[in-house]
Amino acid sequence: MTKFFYEQITPNHALPFRLLIHDTGAAHTVLRHWHKSYEIDFVLHGSNRNFILNEKRFNQNAGEVVVINPYEVHGLNLPFEHNRIAITIMLPDSFVSGAGVTLNTQHIQNIIKKDPTCQQLFRQLYNNTKKVSTIGTQSEQIGLTYQLFAYLLDTYSQVQSLTDHHRITSQMDHLTPALTWIEKNFSEKITIAKLAKLANVSPSYFAHLFKTYLQQTPVAYITERRLLAAKDKLKNTTDSIETIAYSSGFPSSKALNKAYSTYYGLTAGQFRKSNQLKEINLP
Repeated sequence: MTKFFYEQITPNHALPFRLLIHDTGAAHTVLRHWHKSYEIDFVLHGSNRNFILNEKRFNQNAGEVVVINPYEVHGLNLPFEHNRIAITIMLPDSFVSGAGVTLNTQHIQNIIKKDPTCQQLFRQLYNNTKKVSTIGTQSEQIGLTYQLFAYLLDTYSQVQSLTDHHRITSQMDHLTPALTWIEKNFSEKITIAKLAKLANVSPSYFAHLFKTYLQQTPVAYITERRLLAAKDKLKNTTDSIETIAYSSGFPSSKALNKAYSTYYGLTAGQFRKSNQLKEINLP
């Protein structure tokens, strides 16, 4: 699973926000990205390991809330964990303004450890999602989410400087068209000059912005994105290593194996074999 650097939040059907339940325990990676509104994550069981937020990497444990404010760069690199149950609420601009909040004026504390009120509201929300969906259950989900957002604002938020925020968001917005283009065209030949032109800045300034806000070079990100595509194909297709390399943006199977070894500690072929053995040994 991957996401754009900049993500426009699309609500669930019949809900004014996006509500996601993660209970399969599946391993997945979410590349560093941001969006213009709030995201609230909660773990009921297990943990969200390798959470990346504002240049920090940490594990989100059961009972903890992580709040991602507008334009905060974040990502995940979750291993398989069979007992993990987590909830993500992603609030679009319309929901935030409907709650009477002017976007970007309130900064909510990022990590909230085992607040009883938050835990109760999230458990109610999770239990509600297990019921047959009706107008009543949908209304309850909306009400619980408004209660949760209001509680976080009242208890854990502070006014932030709009001057600094506008400067930062303006710089980040320069990256949006280039990074969206990478997501759609990562298998093609990509140059910094091409990306800088899309961002309407000089190549050196583009590289500077990228490193400043994403904490990695453009080349490193592109390689990581290509590796994720290759990893998915190695797990879910029988295509040859050479075919997967070309379709993922690598010039050869040798280049894919080199990158794979650097990032994951084994070649693409070794990864495929180990993944097949895991599936054979599943209970």
